[in-house]
Amino acid sequence: MTTKISIVGAAGTLGSCAAYAIATQGLADELVLLDVNENLLKCHVMDLETAVSGLYKMQIRTGTPRDMEGSDVVIVTAGAPWRFITSRMELLRDSLPIIRPIAEDIARYCPRAVVITATNPVDPLNYVIYRVTGMDRKRLLGYTLNDSFRFRMMAARWLGVAATDVEGWVAGEHGPHQVMLFSTLKVKGAPREINVEGRQRITEEIPKALHAYESLRTGRTTGWTSSVGLAAMVYAIVNDTGAVYPCSIILGGEFGVRDVSVSLPIFLGREGGRGLCPLELEPGEEQALEAAISYLWKTARSVDELLEES
Repeated sequence: MTTKISIVGAAGTLGSCAAYAIATQGLADELVLLDVNENLLKCHVMDLETAVSGLYKMQIRTGTPRDMEGSDVVIVTAGAPWRFITSRMELLRDSLPIIRPIAEDIARYCPRAVVITATNPVDPLNYVIYRVTGMDRKRLLGYTLNDSFRFRMMAARWLGVAATDVEGWVAGEHGPHQVMLFSTLKVKGAPREINVEGRQRITEEIPKALHAYESLRTGRTTGWTSSVGLAAMVYAIVNDTGAVYPCSIILGGEFGVRDVSVSLPIFLGREGGRGLCPLELEPGEEQALEAAISYLWKTARSVDELLEES
């Protein structure tokens, strides 16, 4: 079985980094890159072709929306040009007109693909793709893994252990309403508690990541971090591993809610999300997750209105 992966917005930082990670890990037989910046895209393709020439037998090429036909995975990284923001949600109106036609192309040419949306704000834009395409909700995933990477890194520092030994998830919104699930923390597979002081410090520090990047005013996103996570998700999907990753998914009655995209740990496989990973949450985590879902549900209703207007 051959694997075809398409990346929309592949000339940008996030898309090009994802393409590099996927190519150098040999996760596709055919890698199709799309972007409006044609010359930069061609530059990336020539560079990537050379980079993998001695590693894998892989076709890497530029393409048009029609060339996405038959894709197993489509990664959406296209978005509005950089501007200074204090919240990812500020980009909703900017990126919605860009994401909508991309969603229409996906529905037209590869409706059986697993779609990973990495454009911010991830949660409502994943919902946009669901609304526009009408695709199976299990095939539509929003990329939110960076929150969990930061959570593990900060927890490891507090505990004085290696981050490679730490497991733990972040759920809710990919933004201010994220919920750090301290109940899921494990070190070398064993549950590990963090005291009140540590929880407070971690909870305060992690949300500062966006400001730290934006304050530099470089226009660059978390390309390397996201590429590691995207490649890990792609590996789980194309190899049908059933590995657990947090993704923004469309709820279909879970938590008593429908038609909203929320980040939760799920099992990943060839068909996308296989189902939710069972969680035993602490009372405070349950309340925080309910608040995040409520916030995102209201945002989804705003998306409905914007789609009706456009």
